[in-house]
Amino acid sequence: MKKLISIFSFVIISFGFFSQSFFVGDNLVSIEGDASNESIANNTFLNATASDVLQWTIVDASIPQEWEFSNCFPNCYDIGVTSGTLEIIEGESYYLNCHVYPNNTPGEGSITMQIISGDGTTELVSWQAIAGSASLIENHLNQKKIKGYYTLEGKEISEPLKGVLMFVIYEDGTSQQIFITE
Repeated sequence: MKKLISIFSFVIISFGFFSQSFFVGDNLVSIEGDASNESIANNTFLNATASDVLQWTIVDASIPQEWEFSNCFPNCYDIGVTSGTLEIIEGESYYLNCHVYPNNTPGEGSITMQIISGDGTTELVSWQAIAGSASLIENHLNQKKIKGYYTLEGKEISEPLKGVLMFVIYEDGTSQQIFITE
């Protein structure tokens, strides 16, 4: 009887786990760059575990008034488009991106997208953006304990380099891409 209950429990748990038609690679994505850049952006991916039609909506945009943003999911939308649909196919991966246009205005902000599947499963994806000078970005980086700096080739470097795209790995296991201009 215990074996039958264990098998039944496993089937119920497995069914619930696999009934979701998608999952997002990273639900919290960092965007950083200089406020004078035309745009700064970063992406994650949505992976389809079943075919479905998804609805997406920007549910929060807490950004400086001078900033604008747009999304690519997987097609790029114009500034001001804050909702849409996406038909996903089982086994496919879809590009999910946010572009922030700081318009020469330093600051910090966040943009959150809600994704809802046909069965009502919901996931949120948030982009945390910081646009400013190198010193503003460095101050932001200093809020977490840094484990190391790495080039795009994976080579560890002792300190951040100006004019080089690199990764910062934090002690909590998170990472982000940075580019210091000053």
